[in-house]
Amino acid sequence: MSHAWKGLPRSSAVIALASAMWAIAAPACAETGITDGEVVIGASGALSGPNAGYGAVTLGAKACFDYLNAEQSGVKFGDGKTRKIRLDVVDDAMEPARALQNARRLVSQNKVFAVLGNVGTGANLGARAFYNAEKVPQMFIGSGGPMFGAKDEVEKYPWTMLGWLSYNTEAAIYAAFIKEKFPNAKIALLNDDSGGPFFADAFVKSAKQLGLDIVVHEEHTYSEPTINAKISRLAASGADLFVDATTPKFVVQALKQMAAIDWKPVHIIWGVGSSIGGVLEPAGASTSKGVYSGQWMKDYTNPAYANDDDMKLFATKIKQYNSSLNPADQNAAAGWYTCHAAKSLFERMTEPTRAAFMDAARSMKNQKVPLLLDGITLNTSGVADGYPIESVQISQFDGTKFVPVGSVIDYEGKTPAYEPRVKP
Repeated sequence: MSHAWKGLPRSSAVIALASAMWAIAAPACAETGITDGEVVIGASGALSGPNAGYGAVTLGAKACFDYLNAEQSGVKFGDGKTRKIRLDVVDDAMEPARALQNARRLVSQNKVFAVLGNVGTGANLGARAFYNAEKVPQMFIGSGGPMFGAKDEVEKYPWTMLGWLSYNTEAAIYAAFIKEKFPNAKIALLNDDSGGPFFADAFVKSAKQLGLDIVVHEEHTYSEPTINAKISRLAASGADLFVDATTPKFVVQALKQMAAIDWKPVHIIWGVGSSIGGVLEPAGASTSKGVYSGQWMKDYTNPAYANDDDMKLFATKIKQYNSSLNPADQNAAAGWYTCHAAKSLFERMTEPTRAAFMDAARSMKNQKVPLLLDGITLNTSGVADGYPIESVQISQFDGTKFVPVGSVIDYEGKTPAYEPRVKP
């Protein structure tokens, strides 16, 4: 112990010593948002507006915590105390300005210990500086934005952590897969203007390093009613491999237009747009048959997981604790995963403090979490590795389910460096 009071007048030294002894003996539960019996978590999610479908992530997490509270009396923390988890949910419609407004409300009024599973790259960027200034964990955010895990960014914003696979990681893995399986392919690339540019920039860079041939690259906006003309231009380029990095609505359009013009390239769809129930079945099983995608979460609509214990529990409890949620919705599954990822940190916290929570988050080692694919775990290492998920299972859709192609690709520690896009 450092005796900082040496040299002080006797009365001052006695007061300082008494204060130090009180601090040592004081209850550890002095941190905002946590007591011996409860921890208050916030979630700012898209419950309205054009992105309301992502609200299932937030509602899925709340249903999960409600289940844990009701049937397991909460979560047993690393300090030995069992606490109920209160999740306060507010709507931001995935708008950055509202996300920041909600952040101020959750911190100043709701007095949250942390926020969890906030969805959207822009929305999380809008509130990131505030959460970090307040030293409030912005944990397991629903985005693939590579900036949230990059070393320089983690050093600047240490209280923020990704929850989903980074677009940079996914893009690099697809490029490596193409190099191995289709090295002479003529590649067409399509991306949206939200998360797509991060994916596209990383894919283009990785493809160039590997000597792959991208013959055409198109980008579209959310406001476009249809991308049929773009798909026809991609087909006219002579490309025989199509990398598709857009949202479910537009992936369905792409699949249908490809069938209409009889364009049959090797088709790789990024994880965002590869849900069986949300994309491949609506587009038509025969139309979708043969597409490849990289996965890191189990899909309820995949018959391969019909007897999976974690999946059966999820499917039963998600509907029991929120009847509006559909287990076939991968967003609801993402919320269930996010809840359990946070639970794993609570269980490892050595003290009931935000700092201890972040220490647990920055030191995950082969952490298994329900609904992650077998062989995929959460791993972090301080500021050096801020990407919890860096493994992907490449699979091919057989018209009913995704069939694994090879084993899980472990890209741990190899995610390409994030380079901000320079606008012309």
